[in-house]
Amino acid sequence: MSPLRIVQVTPFFGYRQYGGTERFVMNLSEELADRGHHIDVFSTKHSTEIPYQEYYKNLTIHRFYSPVNVFGINPACIMLHKLLKVKEIDVFHVHSYIYFTSIQAALAKLFRKIPILLHIHGGVGRPPYKTSMLRHFAKLFYDQTFGSFVLHQSDIIASVSAYDAEILKNSAPKKSNNIFIINNAINVENFPEVTPSVQGNFVVSYIGDLEPWKGVIYYARVIKEVLKKNKKVVFWFIGNGSLSSSLQDFFKGQQRVRFFGTVGHKTIPSLLSKTNLLVHPSYWEGSPTTIIEAMSMGIPIIGSKVGDVPRLLKYGKAGTLFVAGNEIQLREKIEEALANYNEILSTAQKYRKGFREDFSLKVVTDKIEKFYYKLSTKEN
Repeated sequence: MSPLRIVQVTPFFGYRQYGGTERFVMNLSEELADRGHHIDVFSTKHSTEIPYQEYYKNLTIHRFYSPVNVFGINPACIMLHKLLKVKEIDVFHVHSYIYFTSIQAALAKLFRKIPILLHIHGGVGRPPYKTSMLRHFAKLFYDQTFGSFVLHQSDIIASVSAYDAEILKNSAPKKSNNIFIINNAINVENFPEVTPSVQGNFVVSYIGDLEPWKGVIYYARVIKEVLKKNKKVVFWFIGNGSLSSSLQDFFKGQQRVRFFGTVGHKTIPSLLSKTNLLVHPSYWEGSPTTIIEAMSMGIPIIGSKVGDVPRLLKYGKAGTLFVAGNEIQLREKIEEALANYNEILSTAQKYRKGFREDFSLKVVTDKIEKFYYKLSTKEN
């Protein structure tokens, strides 16, 4: 098998940032490097003190200074000049279409005629939650202009979400034959199988960004109601974001709610092993990595019916679903889980093996590698 030179273009990359896309790109890049491919990761940095390049075997990380994140999620940086200079590239692998980094990769493809595998990790369509008119207009404008440009410059579009794949086929019908579902992936060796037990307090965890679209505002109100009736339950928030300070103020003086802030990737399995129940209250999702991680360990899930969450939870057979934003329903689901924990735990343990197989990093990398060879001129 001939080795390839692959350029991964992603807005964020690193061990400290605990976001699904960052974890996916990091794990995929290291797995590809282990297989003998040369990987260049083009990403951003917030500090001029971070080294411009870092090395891991045959993996090179190029970091470009971003002084600001537009709307809190889109890093403003300039990397096009370097994308045009890297020699002997076989494939651009671009992660998500909604970032300035993606636009620059599409422009590089336009000039250099290097094939693009575009990987969609969420953010498809208009925001399905209450936000400002400016953000709604900005997303609509972007999708019809720059977003459309990125999609149409892509040779293959891979989506981690079956739900998003259908939206993409409707919005870009000319690309429908080149849109494929590739499952999100985790390194299952890092997430050992466990059987959670209730020792003292019952731990309910949330893992992810503390942002409006994650549903943490209404989830916080639900937590307050659950705490009134249940004296043995504690709630953990693992992650950071623009709502971090306001949430901590909301729970000020409450000893049974704990905020961990940003944690490293390697810390998550340990925190999950102490978790009895994971709650995922998002309004907007692709295919949440945290659900895959928890299910691969055998931890019960309560998730909102958005994006690919229903597919991940086997439409209610492998976990518990509720309508995003419905506080009464979420509170009832949490209380039912507290009262019938052995039953939902048994269900989670039953589906664990399938998750560990279907979402294995090695299995998913095999599929992606085949697309690389299909796009490149080198033979598999």
